[in-house]
Amino acid sequence: MHNFHTIEEIVLQHSTRNMDKIQAHFPNEHTKHAVNAFLKLEKGVVFIYTGFYVAGYAETDGPLGAYFLAKAFLKLGYTPVIITDSFCEDYFPDVKTLYIPLSGLSDEESTMILNTYKPICHLSIERCGQNHEGRYLNARGVDIKEFTAPVDELFKKGSKTAPSFGIGDGGNEVGMGSFAEILKNKEFFYDYCVIPCDYPMIASVSNWGGYGFIAELEKSLHINVLPSFEEVEKYLEFIVSKGSVDGIKRESVMSVDGKEWSLEPEILQALKDYATKG
Repeated sequence: MHNFHTIEEIVLQHSTRNMDKIQAHFPNEHTKHAVNAFLKLEKGVVFIYTGFYVAGYAETDGPLGAYFLAKAFLKLGYTPVIITDSFCEDYFPDVKTLYIPLSGLSDEESTMILNTYKPICHLSIERCGQNHEGRYLNARGVDIKEFTAPVDELFKKGSKTAPSFGIGDGGNEVGMGSFAEILKNKEFFYDYCVIPCDYPMIASVSNWGGYGFIAELEKSLHINVLPSFEEVEKYLEFIVSKGSVDGIKRESVMSVDGKEWSLEPEILQALKDYATKG
């Protein structure tokens, strides 16, 4: 059994989108740093942003991580609210969900949402964010703006008054603007989201980054909050039944980001070992 010392060593395995280049450039324990900051906040509402449009549906990367983050936060006494758009409709039946229209929110509407919920922080996981031209580019460099509600505008606005966290696996996700220094290198990244966050985190698959955050919470608090592989697989079956697609295969199948599904229990086991051993 490999003895991993950091979350990044676990969740950056099998990298195919140059996240390892970011880690080499910024060799930090991003997840530990983020969780330490999160645990200093007073308990309250946590806004979780997710949902990435692919081929007519939301992809399977993002909702899984968002859902289990929400479940962990609930168990720890926080109130999660998922912020997404209609492509993730009914993906989160037991978690409060706000659907942002494709046309976006007016300034008054976004102010009202922030004043109503008073989130203690904003956490985005695998949500496409605008580039320097205000376009929303997918992994192929195709602009998906017409299918992407500008939830990043709410994230950006909320981040002015509460800490922000971002999890991404390709550079085009909300929060990854924090790594602009390396993302500007066109040799590795064709383009990137310009919206930064206070605590950016990276993974080979964004869901793994979400589980990494949960594992770090578990290690810090000694409370069992990491989902089992069976729970993850059951939830994947649920969203696939709703049409959710693998972002690489562009098909509604039991996988995420084109990765072998057999890797999932390995990653979760490594995270569990990390969280529970010394």
